[in-house]
Amino acid sequence: MYTLLIADDEALEREGLELMIRHMLPDTFKFLHAENGRRAIQLAEEARPDFIFMDIKMPGIQGLEAVREILAKYPATRIVMITAHDYFTYAKESLALGVRNYLLKPARREEVLQVLETLIAETEEARRERNERLEMQEKLSQLLPLAENELSLMLMLECVQEVELEQLAHLLNLQWRKGYAMVLSFARHAAKDWEGFQLAKKEIYETVKQFAKPNLSCLVSPVVGHQLALFIPLPSGQPGYLQRVNSLDWGKRVKELVHERFQLSASVGIGSIREGWDGLGQSYREAVRACADDYDIVSVRHYDDITQSSGQRSISLDEERKLLDALLRQNKLEAANRFALFWERLLQSEPVHLPRLRGEVIGLLLYLSRGTQSGDGADLISSLSAVEDHEALRQAAQMWLDRLIDGLKEEKERSRTHVLQRALLYIGQKFKEDISMEQSAEYVNLSPYYFSKLFKQHTGENFIDYVTRLRMEEAKRLIGEQRLSLKEICFEVGYNDPNYFSRVFKKTTGMTPTEYRQQLEKPSPC
Repeated sequence: MYTLLIADDEALEREGLELMIRHMLPDTFKFLHAENGRRAIQLAEEARPDFIFMDIKMPGIQGLEAVREILAKYPATRIVMITAHDYFTYAKESLALGVRNYLLKPARREEVLQVLETLIAETEEARRERNERLEMQEKLSQLLPLAENELSLMLMLECVQEVELEQLAHLLNLQWRKGYAMVLSFARHAAKDWEGFQLAKKEIYETVKQFAKPNLSCLVSPVVGHQLALFIPLPSGQPGYLQRVNSLDWGKRVKELVHERFQLSASVGIGSIREGWDGLGQSYREAVRACADDYDIVSVRHYDDITQSSGQRSISLDEERKLLDALLRQNKLEAANRFALFWERLLQSEPVHLPRLRGEVIGLLLYLSRGTQSGDGADLISSLSAVEDHEALRQAAQMWLDRLIDGLKEEKERSRTHVLQRALLYIGQKFKEDISMEQSAEYVNLSPYYFSKLFKQHTGENFIDYVTRLRMEEAKRLIGEQRLSLKEICFEVGYNDPNYFSRVFKKTTGMTPTEYRQQLEKPSPC
């Protein structure tokens, strides 16, 4: 039911209009009456009517003046002016104020009905749009945390197309592209701490998120294994060394928060400031390496401090890329040799320091998993974090390298098999027509040269021989049915020249189509 305010200084006009509307649209409106502009304004404030029928000429506050005041406070109110012919110019002025329509006295039933139906339709449409907007906002509020988790996991564990990251960033209204990663790593060597962490994982995530997001405007990842990551935008006006000091201060605050709230030990690693999504992923790997040593006396560490104090990075970015290239080329021998060189270099820089060594290896393998778009980053972190001696760590890392290459080979083979299945299905549908290898290659979006090689590798036949075999098998089936003449069969299986068809048939079966039919018609000797 809608609320309709009728403002007119003549009681008979108000009552007559109400009676007319009640008769035309029963049980539709609750009616309010105002005898002047002042009372109309009061009722508009008290009752917030859906519609107002406002007489222009009233004592005291005039209709237009009342309209201005009401629409200033409640712009969505739908107002219809009621005017006599003498005041028609005022009606036109009211339209400029935002009045929906006007009626001339005496108002006819059809005109009043038409105006009300229009107002009701507009109101219902506005309500529908508002409900859809609220529903969309509700869905978006539920979607945003999922989008944040997805984006942070992409930066941690996967390599995806740039457009997917951009779409998620746009959805989250992220305007920053330069920042750094902070990783909170919970201790595994104390059984009591580890048990407490497992029980409180969800609460830890919510606590860190509620603390960090308002202060740092960051992304907070889900807990992966025994770690939680923050991706933090670079604040303006704090470059270089000052930003490094500030990031360490925030790391200490997060660590102290968790210790105070949950009585759990943790180490914090912070990566370098990087630009772009790949850069943030690299900063995350640096943070993983920085927090790998949970026995160190310094439990909040910045990657730049580690590299500055040791003089150089254990593995350069160029060397990481060369190992990734070997994996992408599926060269197991080269990948194994490059990793062996890396391993020796890591042992020289961290000879007996297993936690830091383990962090370097995990960071390297995460980079390779992202680059090959394969591997389970959470499983990688979990399995390598449990390794407790150097040789087991080396073997586990080598196993992950082999697994990445095997995964690439399997994916390549699946892709090739899928393409070939599509091609064979297409040929099976078209072999009775004038089909060519070039058409088939275009259908599966491959170059004719590559398609020819792939086709021969998987079928053992070249394209022409394969199509010919399909045609001859179909020809033999049709000859056996004895429904069609040999000439009709020739056209049916894709040949335009019966003589050429006969030659191909004889070359394939050792006899002409006529001889084949005669052989089928011979009575059995039994």
